[in-house]
Amino acid sequence: MMKTQDFTTMEQLSMMDSVTNGAVLQYGPLVLVTDNAYRDEFTAQIYEFVETPEEAGVGIEECRLNFCEKAEQKFQDGGRAMEWCLKRAKEYYLSK
Repeated sequence: MMKTQDFTTMEQLSMMDSVTNGAVLQYGPLVLVTDNAYRDEFTAQIYEFVETPEEAGVGIEECRLNFCEKAEQKFQDGGRAMEWCLKRAKEYYLSK
C-alpha cells in the first residue's frame, strides 16, 4: 500500500470517471472508485477522507481525500473491480 499527499475530492473523481461504466462510492470513511480503463478493462482504487464536512464547512463531495491504493491487476467488469475495493476496505482499512 502506498500513501501520498496528493489530495482530491469525490467531486473531482466523479468528473474524471467514465460516465457509463465507472463508480465513485462513499463507504464509511473511504471512497471506492472503479473506472473503465481501456477495452473492457476496469481499474479499482481506494481513497480515505482526511477531513469531515464539519471541519471543512463543505459538503461530503468536496471534502479532501488521500489516495490509499490502486489494484495492480485489471478487472473484466466494474462489479469485480468494486468487489476488490470492498474486500480490501474490509481487510485493511475498516478492521482497525
